[in-house]
Amino acid sequence: MKKTASKSPQLLNGFPHIPFDEFPLKRSEDLVVVLEKNMPEGAKVEVTPMDDSHHSPCMEEMVAIMVHNIEEGKDSSEIFTIYQFCPSCHVAVRVL
Repeated sequence: MKKTASKSPQLLNGFPHIPFDEFPLKRSEDLVVVLEKNMPEGAKVEVTPMDDSHHSPCMEEMVAIMVHNIEEGKDSSEIFTIYQFCPSCHVAVRVL
């Protein structure tokens, strides 16, 4: 039996998936690990519940996963990528 290697997601500007690309994801922590390996120097990954955003198929609360370098008092800051994740359906989508 021939075993095939699992394909890594395509990186676009250092991040997996293109905007609006929906993909299966078991845990948000799995994506965080990939993002931390590929994020720009000085950036951080932030995972936060989206209180007012619910996944339409299941109506469960979504989670936002954002890579940014936003700090209070910093003149220039940037949001590098944003993902939304439904922990109930195990589906994520890159939105930026």
